[in-house]
Amino acid sequence: MSAFATRAGRRSRGPIGRHFGARALIAFFAASAVASPGQAQVGAVASVFSDDRFRGISLSDGQPVAILDLSYDAPNGLYGTASGSVVVTRHEGLKALGVALNGGYATRFGTGLTADVGIVHSRYSHYSGVASGRNYSEVYAGLSGKLIGARVSISPDYLGGVRWMLHGEVNGHVDLMPKLLLDGTIGLLVPLQRGDYNPESRAQMDARIGLAQRIGPITFHAAFTTRTGHSEIYSGRGHRRNALVVGISSAL
Repeated sequence: MSAFATRAGRRSRGPIGRHFGARALIAFFAASAVASPGQAQVGAVASVFSDDRFRGISLSDGQPVAILDLSYDAPNGLYGTASGSVVVTRHEGLKALGVALNGGYATRFGTGLTADVGIVHSRYSHYSGVASGRNYSEVYAGLSGKLIGARVSISPDYLGGVRWMLHGEVNGHVDLMPKLLLDGTIGLLVPLQRGDYNPESRAQMDARIGLAQRIGPITFHAAFTTRTGHSEIYSGRGHRRNALVVGISSAL
């Protein structure tokens, strides 16, 4: 996941970067192009993806999605993002999929490290394919440097049948060329409380590696995502563990 420039990093912590790390990359491109010290930054990104994968699970029931991300970064370190998505359903055409709101605070130290904390609240329709727990909140804290970062998140009402959940991740990016970025994430999801219907839920790992290529105002994305374990944590329709997700984004 890109986003270790200060302002772009703030955006990646919220809905722009939670479900598909490449969405943070377009925010990185936009921020690096227009950022001015001491000025508030407002951004909008429109995207289309072949799937909406979150920690190795499809939140769009394996279907294509269109997403609009809005972000605001204040000079004092406060930031907020809002994301809305629609999905091409299997039998009912285009339907509303989800809304996510995120707010937090980021600060950069003299060492070049950036720390941020925040909270996310997401709501998904039944078209997501997640059987229960379609609304959830999560608080997080992260620390990132120029190329690599880490984040810990905890949720009291996680998606699916397991409520209290802890997720830790390490992410990084490499600039292969001025307009070509390679990014990746590896995470561990740990149930802190067993659900009533999923007493055997166990920790599982998730990972993704992706490329983002900017051509003019458009960024093309491709990412491979995977996870271990079964999907009982999410109490929804099962999808393959491995997936190749492609997409296209543009800053508005």
